[in-house]
Amino acid sequence: MFEIERILNAREKKKKTFIYKIKEILKKKFTNYFDHRLFKKKKKTFGGWGLFTTDTLPPWQNLNNKENLIFKELNDKLIQKINDKKFILSQFQYPDTDYKKIITELSWRHYFVFNSIKMVLKKSNKQKINIVECGVCDGLTIFFALNACNNEKINFLAYLYDAWEKLDSKDEDLRFKYSYLDFDTVKKNLKEFEDNLIFNKGFIPGVFKKSINPESIDWIHIDLNSIEATKSSLDYFYERLNKGGIILFDDYGGFEDTRAIVDQFFRDKSGHFINLPTGQGIFVNA
Repeated sequence: MFEIERILNAREKKKKTFIYKIKEILKKKFTNYFDHRLFKKKKKTFGGWGLFTTDTLPPWQNLNNKENLIFKELNDKLIQKINDKKFILSQFQYPDTDYKKIITELSWRHYFVFNSIKMVLKKSNKQKINIVECGVCDGLTIFFALNACNNEKINFLAYLYDAWEKLDSKDEDLRFKYSYLDFDTVKKNLKEFEDNLIFNKGFIPGVFKKSINPESIDWIHIDLNSIEATKSSLDYFYERLNKGGIILFDDYGGFEDTRAIVDQFFRDKSGHFINLPTGQGIFVNA
């Protein structure tokens, strides 16, 4: 009796083991199949500053859209100018620098610059607009804004503010000293737009007292990496911002202190603020 029971139990155990193995084989097979179908076959399309790698189609690869095509051509134009040493990126002067990789990784940030200008231009019925950048560096970001204006064939003036020299301030909120900046470099980089540019060299906010400043503005980009300079720029230019105008921040999402200053400033302002996944922030004036 006990021998028969032992045999039956052994058979049942063997049967369960066999079923378990079959289940595991099927589970592994189909899991790998779906992993392969859902993930492994998709080509990664973007990985860049502050953004995770993605396999979705970025706009500069969707060339059925006219604006996307223009942006891609502009991106390619910039890379060619850098390769031909007609546009110098002093902030990325390292041995064996892969400039194409750098510009590609910055594509989403530049795409928002380009399109925020386009939004302003398409809303405006004016024959002329004023744009501003506080924190110009080598002119990389404003390059996309200027080309967007040029593409729409509208009259415009760009007011550019930067110290273009090493920042020796003891202000602890400064993250970089910018000793590599050179005023002549940015003028050469943006030479094709020289008739549309007003350079205001100096430290913010002091530079506002001695510069040629616009009475009204339609778009401003703030990239100062400084809490106090960011606040001073907002204090000065917000009252000059036209209805429907845009303020674009470069480092809103990535730096807590800057974000706190900006949030506090707009707390009682009418308009709409968008926090972008790149770390940029856009305020549209109502």
